[in-house]
Amino acid sequence: MNYNFRNTNAQLRIILAIFFVLVTLNTLLAKEYYPESQRPDHLMFHITPTVSLLNYSSIDSRSLPAPTLGFGLEYAHFFHRRLGLSIGAELNSYGAFYLFNDRRDSLQLFDDWSSRNYKLRQQLHTKEYQRVTYLSIPVKAHFRQMLGQAVNLHISVGAAYNMYLSETQSILAGTINRQAYFGDIHVDVDDFLPLMFGKFNDYIKPNPQPQFSKTLTGIAQMGLSFQLSTRWTLHTDINYQHGFKNIKTRSINLLEPLEYAGVTATNYIGNIKPYSLGFRLGISYNFDLFNADCHCQGTWWK
Repeated sequence: MNYNFRNTNAQLRIILAIFFVLVTLNTLLAKEYYPESQRPDHLMFHITPTVSLLNYSSIDSRSLPAPTLGFGLEYAHFFHRRLGLSIGAELNSYGAFYLFNDRRDSLQLFDDWSSRNYKLRQQLHTKEYQRVTYLSIPVKAHFRQMLGQAVNLHISVGAAYNMYLSETQSILAGTINRQAYFGDIHVDVDDFLPLMFGKFNDYIKPNPQPQFSKTLTGIAQMGLSFQLSTRWTLHTDINYQHGFKNIKTRSINLLEPLEYAGVTATNYIGNIKPYSLGFRLGISYNFDLFNADCHCQGTWWK
């Protein structure tokens, strides 16, 4: 009995010590972190690695996702403990891969130089890459909920206006073979310069004419924020963006005599819409821009 009493007493002391440490930590965290995190204004810099897609399809193939990277600035004002609005400026890209496996096309032509009809034929074994870059202006509504003394859950929804900046199109691998057929004979385009089709390296490069337009995308985000100090917060979010409209501007034949424009410019495929799913990592500076009765003790929103 005496042994059991001493053993129970030791366990009780350990429990009381742990309880005292937890109460002390809770008090320190409550004073130093959570109330400070409720400052109504945030200025955040973020970087967002994504898996993006210029979504389009054809009869025998489809686009494949491509990695891209975005970054930007965001200002948010919380007019309530849990609710806020934000506006930002971001540099975002959407990309895709497209595969041709023995795609064959032909085009009947009439040549003034020879005064004869002939047929131009094309065979594709290629892997193409397309990317369009936008300057985005996102506007979002925010909801946040405390999960711990230094942790908040964040949910955001909104839309972004995307202004066209640039695009990249290239053939990463494979070959393009073109031949001109004159009845019972045929010649490679590269070897028949009077046809004025250019050398292989001329028409394998996609035309530099813009093929994508400005657009509007919807945004949905969810993640956690972690208080690093009384002024700084780390944000982690799953970021999804959804294109609402077709961004394709050109619709020409896949086989053009004077160029190879790339698959996104052709009538071989239909509408193109951008999508992306990424992980947004940001760090924000928290302050009280409008002196909104923020005493940093959780009372400014009342």
